[in-house]
Amino acid sequence: MRIHILGSGAAEGWPAVYCRCDACQRARARGGRSIRSRSATLVDGRFQFDWSSDAYMQGLRDGVALSDVRHLIFTHTHRDHYYPSELVFRRPPFAHQTLPLTIWADAWAIEGIREEVGELEAANITLREVEPYQTYQLDDAHLTPLLANHFPERICFNYIFERNGKRLLYGQDSGWFPEEHWQAQQGLYFDVVILDCTGGPKDAGQHHGNIDLVIRSKERMIEMGTADDDTLFIANHFSHNGGLLHEELVELLSPHGIDVSYDGMIVEV
Repeated sequence: MRIHILGSGAAEGWPAVYCRCDACQRARARGGRSIRSRSATLVDGRFQFDWSSDAYMQGLRDGVALSDVRHLIFTHTHRDHYYPSELVFRRPPFAHQTLPLTIWADAWAIEGIREEVGELEAANITLREVEPYQTYQLDDAHLTPLLANHFPERICFNYIFERNGKRLLYGQDSGWFPEEHWQAQQGLYFDVVILDCTGGPKDAGQHHGNIDLVIRSKERMIEMGTADDDTLFIANHFSHNGGLLHEELVELLSPHGIDVSYDGMIVEV
C-alpha cells in the first residue's frame, strides 16, 4: 500500500491565506514542510480521501495524475475536505476521455454533488451512499466507514481501508473516538494509522485532536492489540493555531514513535 499525503493542513491552510500571526509568518519564512495545504490523501494512485480546492495544485506539485483516481471517498462536507464544484470540470468541454469515478460519501455529500454537477453521466460519475459500520467493496479494496467525533450537525466518517493484505485506519477529522468506533476496531490489525492533530500541543476542543490525543490513541490501540511497534502512526491535519512548525512537531512526537505528516509525504507498507 502506497499512501501519499497530498495535503496535511486544516481548513485555513498554513500559512493561513489571510493571517499574519507568528506561526504563519514563521511558516512563510521557513517554507518546506511547514507549508501545509488542505487535507487529502491518495492511496495506490487510485483511491483518494477528500478533495479540497487545493487538489488541482497538489497534483501538479507532486507530479500526480488525479485523473487516474477511480474512487473518491469523502469524510464529511466541511469545505476543506469537500469541494464538489471541482467535479463539474469532469464534464465536456472541460474534460474528455475521463475514467469512471465512483464517489463514496454520506447522504449530505451525495446530495450536494447531485446539485452541483447535475449531469452525472456526462461527468462519468457514480454516487454511492455509505452507512456507518458497513463494509463496501471498491474493486480489489474494502472500505468500512466509522462514525467520527466531529461535525455533529451532520456526520463525519473515519474509514478502515483494506487492500492487498494491508489495513489503514484513516482517523480524521475527529476528537477522541466514540466507543462504537473503538469496538469496530476489535480483532483487526492496522499497518498504518493516520490521526487528527489539528491543535498540535494545544487543546483543539471536543471535535478535533491534538498531540495528547494522538499519543493516547496509539496507547489504547496497542493495549487492544490492533497495533504494535511495527504499526506506522502518522499525525496529520495541522492548524496554525497550534503554533509549532514541522520540525518542532517532530521533536515532540518522534519520542513516541509517531511520524509527522507533510505535504507530499509518501509511505509504503
